Amino acid sequence: MFKKYKNKIIISSLVIIGIALILLSSFDFSKKKDDSLPTLYTEALEDKIEDFLKNVDGINEAKVILTLDTSNESVYAQSSSGLDYILTSDGKPISVTEIYPTVRGVAIACTGGERDDIKIKVTELIGAYLGISSNRIKIVGID
Repeated sequence: MFKKYKNKIIISSLVIIGIALILLSSFDFSKKKDDSLPTLYTEALEDKIEDFLKNVDGINEAKVILTLDTSNESVYAQSSSGLDYILTSDGKPISVTEIYPTVRGVAIACTGGERDDIKIKVTELIGAYLGISSNRIKIVGID
């Protein structure tokens, strides 16, 4: 009985395998990048600080990691009574502004980061730029 249906079984199996391969090829198995607003904000701020630090005398390379204290917050337009949101024609509230997250701490690895003069200079610059105290900034050297 197997010989009678052998060709049909082989063809059916190949069709099923082909469909499975087509379906699998449409999936992206690579690591998904988080494109949320806080993540994009953090990455942009890290890149900006890294680029800035590379211009500081004594630093050729820098890597920055930020920790945020809060996430983004949207402020929406409200009616004069302050009880209702003003909506667009499609029923969504009108966003007036975005409040960006505050930075909790900064870790910096940079060339020269083991030197006291570089640590002081970078701590003062980053503290002034981000408006955070020096105890929230940690700096280490890299080879």
